[in-house]
Amino acid sequence: MREHILFLLLLFFNLSCNSIINTAYNDTAAKYNAYFLSEESIEEIEDELLSLNDENYDSLINLSYEIDTNRVSGLNQKKEDIIKKLSILIQRHEGSKYVYPSYALIGKARLLSQEINQAITTLKYVNSKSPDQFSKQMSLIYLMRAYTEKEDFGSALEVYNFLKKQTIDKDLVLEYHLYSHYLFRKREDIEGVFNELLSIEKFAKKKSLINRVYFAIGQVYLLKKEFNLAQNYFKKCLSNNPTFEMEFNAKLFYAKSLSKSDPATINKFYTKLIGDKKNIEDQDRIYYEIGLYNFEKGDNEKAIINFKLSSEKNKNKTKLLFYTYLNIADIFYEKNFDYKSAKLYYDSALNNINREYPDYEILKSKSEVLNELVENLDLIRLNDSLIYLTTIPENDLNEIIENKIKTDKKNKKIKIQSEKNQNYLPQESKVILNNSGGEWYFNNVSIVSVGINDFKRIWGNRDLTDNWRLASKMSFNNELSQSGIKQEDSNPIDLQADNNEDLSFEDMRSSLPFNQNEKDILLSEIEEASYKVGKIYIQKLEEIRKGVNVYTKLIERFKSSKYLAEIYYQLYLLEEDNQKYKDIILSNYTETEYYKLIINPYYKVDEFQELNFLKRSYNELYDNLIKGNNKYVISKVDSLGKTYEKNPFFENLLLLKSIGIGKISGNFTLQFELKSFLNFSKNESSRNYASTLLLSAEEVHKRFIFSGLPKFSTNIDSRYFFIIIADKANEIVFTVLDESIQKLGIPFDIYKFNLTDNLSFNALTYNNYKVLKKLEKEFNLNLNNTELKGNTNFVVGEKNMNLIFKSKNYNEFRKFYNK
Repeated sequence: MREHILFLLLLFFNLSCNSIINTAYNDTAAKYNAYFLSEESIEEIEDELLSLNDENYDSLINLSYEIDTNRVSGLNQKKEDIIKKLSILIQRHEGSKYVYPSYALIGKARLLSQEINQAITTLKYVNSKSPDQFSKQMSLIYLMRAYTEKEDFGSALEVYNFLKKQTIDKDLVLEYHLYSHYLFRKREDIEGVFNELLSIEKFAKKKSLINRVYFAIGQVYLLKKEFNLAQNYFKKCLSNNPTFEMEFNAKLFYAKSLSKSDPATINKFYTKLIGDKKNIEDQDRIYYEIGLYNFEKGDNEKAIINFKLSSEKNKNKTKLLFYTYLNIADIFYEKNFDYKSAKLYYDSALNNINREYPDYEILKSKSEVLNELVENLDLIRLNDSLIYLTTIPENDLNEIIENKIKTDKKNKKIKIQSEKNQNYLPQESKVILNNSGGEWYFNNVSIVSVGINDFKRIWGNRDLTDNWRLASKMSFNNELSQSGIKQEDSNPIDLQADNNEDLSFEDMRSSLPFNQNEKDILLSEIEEASYKVGKIYIQKLEEIRKGVNVYTKLIERFKSSKYLAEIYYQLYLLEEDNQKYKDIILSNYTETEYYKLIINPYYKVDEFQELNFLKRSYNELYDNLIKGNNKYVISKVDSLGKTYEKNPFFENLLLLKSIGIGKISGNFTLQFELKSFLNFSKNESSRNYASTLLLSAEEVHKRFIFSGLPKFSTNIDSRYFFIIIADKANEIVFTVLDESIQKLGIPFDIYKFNLTDNLSFNALTYNNYKVLKKLEKEFNLNLNNTELKGNTNFVVGEKNMNLIFKSKNYNEFRKFYNK
């Protein structure tokens, strides 16, 4: 018996040892083979992603990597290798403690290859099935990152809050805080970012990561305006031997943290930065930061000087150049009210940014307003200069011209150098840092450019003769931009002579308006430009006083101006002492709208509010049309039509609706809608716009080539058309059509379209399919056999008609129709 018990004990001990040995073997084999290799591969992918980060020190620095499958070479293959290794581990070592961590690594591999949903499924499985805390925490940390990548921040925060209550394993704690930091950074939660940074500071061991943490904490303290603490962290970063790029940026941010220090200390620091030979390539950024510091302190002139120095030092850093020009433009616009300079710098800023920039359209709109203002101001100065030169004594004029010729000859020798000194390239708008002054108006590049363009716009090409003294062939040593100028001459010819041609005394003198008719033309332009300038100041720039001053001068100078009624009314609204303007309108402008507005204030409120509302609606609908929200545009116009259909401006909204319908359905529908619009439109502006669009649509159709055969549908359509394709010589067909329409007693508008170069057709529509079929039947009954052979006609749905039009193939539809 004792021997039997001893045998059983020995057998149990032997089996237990084997089990322990097997488990130890499985764990060791799993860890040091597939699991270890997979972990290494994932680390390599993460290191590569981290090295590819686009550093942007001007926003909160990122401590983690951005997942981008396109930037890691062979990522998909690496993922497959990782999953294959770990799958073998799971199958061969089922009892190992590394099974569920392997599942978690598979989830992470899928996450890194942006298979987010599959990663989430895998990681949820680990969390629900794993018996140990390590695997659960591992899967949840990766799951939090997966939700963050998916921008499901609610779920990511739920996981974060769950993990926050646990004691995170020491091997996972750093990754947990890095991913948490990434989550809060994506959510732009500064407080959350800050708390995670302080946690990471405790656990980070790699110097590169520690430096980034120091830098990031300094940034947050700067945002909180805790400048001393920010200084301490930037010093920590600088003393820990960072990379050159981080060292340079840490010094710049350290300088920002000195903003409360005395100016001498700050200037000394920046001077040292500029003098450091290592920073030669980055002097543009240093001067930019000095400019920001000057602006913050309210020293706008110094800010402009340093921003300009930054632009001069800039070496193809377009983003920095954009912000440099933008800051200068904003100072001129908002602080100095120098709109001409602001316009030039806004143009330069726009030339250094793409259309994806969030405020691109706002900047473009501001630039266009300033461009309009500057053009009109320059036109006024130019015309006044021309007229003034004809009024001075002849000896004085001759002396000015002779001096001008001498100056030109002298300047010609240094022309190339002077052009290099000008920051103004012919291909793009650039800022002129050195204005060429002088009493002779030809020295002003902007005025000359505007003058020549305006002359050509109005008068076209003229020979230099005694009877046409304004036809100057002068060379102004500048490149003239022709963009945006409407040429009314049918065959415009460039008036500018060769740039190397010397101007003679006679050329210059003959360009002046000695004839009264010529002066009257220039005065008329001054009158119109002054009216526009006043309007821009008041309505677009909200510079009321400047606008009033312009209007006051216009009234004094042009006592019979066609703009007086509107100007008096504007002054009546703007001036406190407005009784005199009211009396003038009531006495002299009884037939104008402004008279009605004064007599009946409710008329003013109703009409102006309605017009302004419709204009705002138009702008909103136009923006939606550009974005492709066509159905919204159509629905909104229909809704507004119930109330505002009788307002003349509503036509503009109807045109947007027509375009929206055409964009949804196709080129035929677009042309039909535009033709229909032109049939009733009375507004010249909207008619011109619609006509231009129609010509463009016709040209697109003409050039389009359709491949294959069209496939038509039997589906019910929302709108139907009656189409008549007839021989041009068979005029009787259209007589029969008119008779058939009259018999039905329903008015139809018929529009002609070109299907091909040699084939046209007529189309009409009605909101009742049965009526169109009745018309088709009546029409064909009234045609004799000969006439029937000469034409094709059918009722067709809108979708099929657009396909016929697109394919230029009605024969295929005729076969389909006859079935």
